[in-house]
Amino acid sequence: MTIHQPTTEAFQQSQSKHRRANDGVAATQVLLAAALLAIWETAGRYLNSSWISRPSKVAEQIWTWIQGDLLTHIAVTGSEMLIGLSIGISLGVISGILLGRSGLLAIVMRPIVVTLYSVPMVSLAPLFIMFFGVDMMPKIVLVSIVVFFLIFFNTFAGVSKVDNDLVAVIELMGASPREQFQKIIFPSCMSWIMAGIKIALPYALVAAVTGEMIASRQGLGSIITRAASRFDMTALYAVLLILMVMGLLVSEFASRLEKWVLRWRGADE
Repeated sequence: MTIHQPTTEAFQQSQSKHRRANDGVAATQVLLAAALLAIWETAGRYLNSSWISRPSKVAEQIWTWIQGDLLTHIAVTGSEMLIGLSIGISLGVISGILLGRSGLLAIVMRPIVVTLYSVPMVSLAPLFIMFFGVDMMPKIVLVSIVVFFLIFFNTFAGVSKVDNDLVAVIELMGASPREQFQKIIFPSCMSWIMAGIKIALPYALVAAVTGEMIASRQGLGSIITRAASRFDMTALYAVLLILMVMGLLVSEFASRLEKWVLRWRGADE
C-alpha cells in the first residue's frame, strides 16, 4: 500500500491541476464572449444600428421566431442533414472499401471519382433543383454527394493502409473473407472512417443551408435569403447565431462519437 501511495497522490494532483486549468480556460472564454457582446451592444446603441444591430435585438428576434415556426425550419434543415449523412456515409464507406480492396477496380474508377470531386458541389445545386424541385430532395442529394466524397476518400485511404501480411496470416489460419473483413480490414480503417465522419458533419450542415439559400420554402437557409432580400440585419445575425450554435453542437457530437467508437484506443495510448 505504501509503495503505491505516492503514485496515487501524484495522479490525483495531476488530475486536480488539469481540472483547474480547464476551469480557467472556460472562465476566460465566458468572459471574452461577454466582453464581445458588451462591445457589440454598445456599438449598436451609439452607431448605425440598422447595419450592425444589437445582441438584445438579436435575442428578441430569436424569441419571436421560437414562438412562431423556428423549430420547423430547424427540423427541416436537420432532417436534410441526417438523411443526407446516412446516404452519403453508407455509400462512401461501401465504395471506399470496394475500391480499396480491389486494385483493378481502383485503377479504373479512381480517376473518374477524382474528376467528379473536382467539380464544385455548390454549382450542382441549381441542377438538382431543376430535377427535384424546391422541396427537401435536392438538398438531401447535395448533402449526400458532399458527404460521400469526404467519406469515400478517407475510407479508401484507410483500407489501402491495411496490413496485407496480417490478412494473409489469418487467411492461412482458415479465416473466411467475411472473418477477414470483420477482424482485420474494417477495424483497421475504422479510425479513418470516423475522421471522415467528423469532417463531414459540419460540411453536411453547410451543404443543407447552401441548398436552402438557393431555392427553398423552409429551412434556415430560406430565412437567410428572406432576411438578406429585406436588408434585415437583425434577422441575419439571429439566424447566423443559430447556425453557429448548431455547428458547435454538431462538432461536439462528432468528437464524442469518435471517442465512443474508438474508445479501444485509450488502452493502447
